[in-house]
Amino acid sequence: MSISDAKLEASRANGAKSHGPTSPVGRTKAAQNAIKHGLCGKFFVLQSESQEDYHALLQRFIVAERPLDDVEYELVAKMARSTWMSERAVRMQNACFEHHLQSDSEKTESLQKISVRDDLDKFLRYQTTHDRAYARAAAELAKRRKERAAQERGFVSQKRAEKKQAQHDELFEIRKTSAQLTVELKQITVLEKIDRAGGGKSLRKVA
Repeated sequence: MSISDAKLEASRANGAKSHGPTSPVGRTKAAQNAIKHGLCGKFFVLQSESQEDYHALLQRFIVAERPLDDVEYELVAKMARSTWMSERAVRMQNACFEHHLQSDSEKTESLQKISVRDDLDKFLRYQTTHDRAYARAAAELAKRRKERAAQERGFVSQKRAEKKQAQHDELFEIRKTSAQLTVELKQITVLEKIDRAGGGKSLRKVA
């Protein structure tokens, strides 16, 4: 059945009036309308979650890990995001278990009807993925800290060696100067003996 030109124009006019949400908050909410679980792709906090709770989690990680530069901060943030996503996957796993109402006979027999949705395995895989992402970020952070500690130890050892070498050089110069003074002192002693010996001969001749 074809649509008349009048209805088509009316439909176009009505469509032109709708531009969707205009505020940042409205656009953010609208962007999540088609999201099913938010366990893959770009990270964000779902409408059903608390942005304040995520910031609190991130702050706890920062206080505990104390990142020293931008790279370490990003690794810590990745650990916080992975933790958040893993916990989201756990919540969705719990939602896969559906408890059904019991009949009177089942209540008497203490029986429960529980069915499990088919997508439980998917949420288990997502949890594993985010747990591994956390482990990789934590391992990279630990590696960077180990390398920095080794560099700092090497720097301290180098400074200690330089100080020891400087002390050795100073002692060598002192010993060298002392040896030179000893030689000069011996030379002066010999010259004094010669002068005294020469003076005595002159006195004997005069006498």
